[in-house]
Amino acid sequence: MKFELYKSGKKLEVDAVVAGEAVEVSFEGKRFMVQLTKADSDDRIEAVVDGREVGVVFDDETESALKLTVGGRQVTLGRAQTHVQAGAPGSEGQAPSAAEANALVSPLFGKVISVDVKPGDSVGAGQSLIVMEAMKMESVLRADGNHVVKEVLVKVGEGVTKGQLIMRFN
Repeated sequence: MKFELYKSGKKLEVDAVVAGEAVEVSFEGKRFMVQLTKADSDDRIEAVVDGREVGVVFDDETESALKLTVGGRQVTLGRAQTHVQAGAPGSEGQAPSAAEANALVSPLFGKVISVDVKPGDSVGAGQSLIVMEAMKMESVLRADGNHVVKEVLVKVGEGVTKGQLIMRFN
């Protein structure tokens, strides 16, 4: 999955590919193998980056920025405007997913581990649509009402970003 982050006003084009239990992250011509595990504290993650252990704490997350403490150092990463869902439908620079009323967008960053419906299926309120995994925890995305699935835009094993359009309904 490709996305843009900004650090000190500088654009970072990041590519992340799930590789088993790890994620291969590439940016600025460098590649890193990253494996994340949940630590004892609720907001701390233990990361192993190319064999080196690094503690990561998610300090704050908004639609426009991600604030982390990495190895004791505070880091703020801005998100590309195209990934922000704020604003009226059709507004300049808005993600297409926010403009669609009959759509499901991912509420989190994660990996798709199960797609429970296919195009043409009728679904009812509370029915499981997709199961995702983030930080070794499963999240079930359920239908908010009665719908007919028009299009499924993700596959099992695929990495998904928060706010990414993953399904359309008729």
